[in-house]
Amino acid sequence: MLRAIRVVVGAAAVFVGGIVLAQPAKDGLADGYFPLKAKSKWTYKIGDNDVTVSVVKVDKVGTEDHYQVDTFVGKDAKPGEAKTSEWYVVRPDGVYRTRVKDDKLDPHVKVLALPVKKDAAWDVNSQLGTQTIKGTLKVKDDKAMIKVKGPSGDVQYETVLVEGDGLDIAGAKTVIRIWFAKNYGIVKEEVSVAGDEKRVLELYKYEEGK
Repeated sequence: MLRAIRVVVGAAAVFVGGIVLAQPAKDGLADGYFPLKAKSKWTYKIGDNDVTVSVVKVDKVGTEDHYQVDTFVGKDAKPGEAKTSEWYVVRPDGVYRTRVKDDKLDPHVKVLALPVKKDAAWDVNSQLGTQTIKGTLKVKDDKAMIKVKGPSGDVQYETVLVEGDGLDIAGAKTVIRIWFAKNYGIVKEEVSVAGDEKRVLELYKYEEGK
């Protein structure tokens, strides 16, 4: 199971980050699909294990706000023990991932096109350190209904499904599917690397920052 967690978090860290991001709701950016308040926290389940994502801080880079999002693995993870840190920026045409730890994505990688529109597709051709990320992402459905298990039972969301089928991430053929729910961010993610068993990560609990 620990290997399964590394597969999901590792592949996501190269391409789409910890799992979820956010943007202040009052700004109306990202159409609410990246609801980003400081100190917001998302708890995900992969099997019986926890993956927690938290909005840590914002840095001003030029005229843009870049948001730091940290990912922690395990129930007992403490501040300073992040599995990975990444930075995001919201622009008029989409949400971009700009950096992972000390490595910049060159160019920045668009993880969600804005405004959201079914069948919208965009190419990715970027470099992260010595690793390449190439392929195409597409909005497969803008009203995909999914169900995940929360603290009080099943929860249903209407989502936007973004898919990257046959991505080349560091030389490995990778399939990624991400479900974005309005006002919650990413509620489900599936990753399959080089024909390996599909790994599924689902939102268990969302705690909005104050």
